[in-house]
Amino acid sequence: MKLPNFLIVGAAKCGTTSLHNYLNQHSNIFMPSFDVNDTKVKEPRFLIKDLVKERLHTGVWHYDGYKDLFSKAKDELAIGEASVLYLYFYQHAIKNIKHYLGDNVKIIIMLRNPTERAYSAYQHVSRGLKEKNSFEEALLIEDDRMANDSSITPMVMYRDMGMYYKMVNAYLDAFKNVHIILYDDFSTNTNTEVDKVYQFLGVGKTTKIIDIKKHNVGGKRWRNEILKHFFLGNNFLKSLIKVILPRNLSKLIYSIFSNLSKVKVNPISEETRIKLNNYFKNDITKLSKLINKDLTHWSR
Repeated sequence: MKLPNFLIVGAAKCGTTSLHNYLNQHSNIFMPSFDVNDTKVKEPRFLIKDLVKERLHTGVWHYDGYKDLFSKAKDELAIGEASVLYLYFYQHAIKNIKHYLGDNVKIIIMLRNPTERAYSAYQHVSRGLKEKNSFEEALLIEDDRMANDSSITPMVMYRDMGMYYKMVNAYLDAFKNVHIILYDDFSTNTNTEVDKVYQFLGVGKTTKIIDIKKHNVGGKRWRNEILKHFFLGNNFLKSLIKVILPRNLSKLIYSIFSNLSKVKVNPISEETRIKLNNYFKNDITKLSKLINKDLTHWSR
């Protein structure tokens, strides 16, 4: 039976989707995906299933299903999966990693300026129907949000997900092989950082990455709530188009008109940026010492 010997555990909105796609290009690495509504999904989330299965639409919630994800692996040296909420729910995830996969699993963590990560996560969630607040309003109600709504996505914990120190420290304590990637380094020196991952996984170098581009990128928002609800909700016109047009054509039309209904995201306000930088400052200082990397520019 083949199971992962490495995991990309997070953080969300830090480049994990791109790294997943790059690693999949290596002949000695196997990473699975699965189909949900004609869409390829990369995150099984099995190791935190008890915490998220009522809140998230996609995931693998049974052990047999989790094992099946890796049944097509052959003789690859590295077998892994990427589920970014493993970092945030570190206590539950670490316990289950050890239970299902053992103590020798290699852990990859990707970290990003927490203020930038928080705003990127907000833009990601607000493209759907779960986020109706402004970024500033969402930050004010964050503390009680998951407790008050059992269906809300954990991604709304915009600030809390950026308090990396306790999460990273727990993984460093629990596993002997932990590799940390900084988003800025990954974005500007992609091949170099991916080569470091190859070395960490012990798979040897390969040819340069074929498809160097960012995946799962945000940058756009709906023009207004009416358009968002039309494209994302259920309505008669959408149902009719699906019935009368071939699937590929209806998906193309939907993609074209939904893109026309979006505009460029506004940058984070300077006042909010300063407040968040101050909020994260102490945690960043502790994280810098922990990983022996000067990250103080994140809070400036």
